[in-house]
Amino acid sequence: WLKRWLSTASPPPERHGAPGARRFRARPPLTKGWGACARGVEQTGRRGEEGAMGAVVATLAVFFALGECLPLAPSYRFAHMLPEVVEFEWTAKANTSEASNKPTRLEDIAAAEFRKASMEWDVHHNLLGAIRLFGRSAQKGFEVGEYCYRWGLYHELPPADLKQARRWYGRGARVHHKGCTTMLGKMYLVQGERDKAAELFRKSATPHSFGGENGDSLAQWFLAEISFKSGQLRQAVRWWKRSAENGDVDAMMRLFEVFSNGAAGIPQEDMRGRHWLFAAAAHGHQDALSKVSWPTNLTDRPKVERQWIGRMQERGWV
Repeated sequence: WLKRWLSTASPPPERHGAPGARRFRARPPLTKGWGACARGVEQTGRRGEEGAMGAVVATLAVFFALGECLPLAPSYRFAHMLPEVVEFEWTAKANTSEASNKPTRLEDIAAAEFRKASMEWDVHHNLLGAIRLFGRSAQKGFEVGEYCYRWGLYHELPPADLKQARRWYGRGARVHHKGCTTMLGKMYLVQGERDKAAELFRKSATPHSFGGENGDSLAQWFLAEISFKSGQLRQAVRWWKRSAENGDVDAMMRLFEVFSNGAAGIPQEDMRGRHWLFAAAAHGHQDALSKVSWPTNLTDRPKVERQWIGRMQERGWV
C-alpha cells in the first residue's frame, strides 16, 4: 500500500543498467513527514536487512506525519502497530461520563476560600486579607462579582477613592452582580444623574432579575425614595412594601408613617401602620422599639401583633 501511494506522489524510479551503478536516480526532494517517508522507501533498494530497516523508518515517518492530523483519543494506541523496538503510546485525556460524575476539586477549593474570606471580612475585619481570598476564588471563576463588590466597598472607606470604587462597581455590574449594580446606581444618584441611577436600580430591584427572586431591597428603597421626591407616592409605597418584605427596617418605618398619617391617594390605616411598626421593632429598629406600646394583655391584640411581640420576647427585648 505504501509503495502504491508513493508511486502517485512522485514518478516511478528508473534503474541503471550498468552493474555497480546507483540503483535509483535522484528524485526531487519532498518536504516534512511525507518526504521522510518517500526517502525512506527510496533508499531500500537492497534486499535483506537493509530493506527491513528501511521499512521501519518509512513506517515511523508515516506515523509521525499523521500524528498532527489524527484526533487523539484513548482508543488511538499505536504501540501494537509498530515494531517491538518502538515502545511509546499516544494517549489523551477525555471527558468521560465517569469524570463528569466526580466532584470538581477546583470548585470546592474556591468555595472554601470564599467562606474563609467572608469570615475574615465579617468577623475578623481583616479587609485586605479577605479581599485577597476573594481574589483567589474569583481567579477560579467563583463569585467574581463579589470580589469586585468588596473592592468597591473598601475604596468607599475613608480616605475614600470614589473613582476606584466606581470602577470596581462597574466591573461587577457587567457580570450582573446585584450589589455592584445597586452601589453603582447609588454613586450616579449622588452625582445627580437620577435617570441613569434609576435605570440601574430597576435592574437589581425587579424580582426574578439581577437581584434574585425577590429583588435587592436596597435598590427597591432607593427607587421608593426617588418616586417619593418626584411626587409619585403610590409608586413609592409599592417599592417600600417590596423592600420591607425583603427585611429593610427603614422601609417598614416609612410604611408606618405613611399609613398612620395618610397622604394624597393613600388612605389612613392605623392597623396597617401598627403592623409595620411592630415588624420594624421585631427586626431591632431602635426608633420603632421606642414607639411601641407594650400591652399587658396580649389576647386583645391582633394575631400578627402577637407574633411580632412573641418574637421580641424570645430575643429579650420585652
